[in-house]
Amino acid sequence: MIRKARQQDVRFIHGLLSRYGAEGQLLARPLTDIYEFLRDFMIAEDKEGERTGVCALHLVWEDLCEVRSLAVLPERGGEGWGTKLVEACVSDALTLGFNQVFALTYRPGFFSRLGFQEVEKQRLPQKIWADCVKCVKFPDCDEIAMLLEL
Repeated sequence: MIRKARQQDVRFIHGLLSRYGAEGQLLARPLTDIYEFLRDFMIAEDKEGERTGVCALHLVWEDLCEVRSLAVLPERGGEGWGTKLVEACVSDALTLGFNQVFALTYRPGFFSRLGFQEVEKQRLPQKIWADCVKCVKFPDCDEIAMLLEL
């Protein structure tokens, strides 16, 4: 099941993002950001109600939104949770009337299988100047920009 995140999920989200952030696989988020953007997050839960992963859909600009903070518990990898989370975000983007969804990733193959195409980061100036300038890797980002036209 994929559901909207709740206040009770904040520590789970923070812990999972911090774990992958420490490994350099994604951008960890401070607790303040998770609380501020809690409505962006979705949680994956198995049949027993155990949380298995997280993802966020962040609204960036007129017709552009971002899938970000995608993380699945390592022991639950390969079960399709990442795909389900991204599909839920794309569905949410469609419901909200957005035309484009992008992701910055180290796993372009995963996003390609979901219909995303690699693009130059320069096509995403709103992202670069809103978030990327705050990143320790800016301006030498090694993530790959992937875009899905809806």
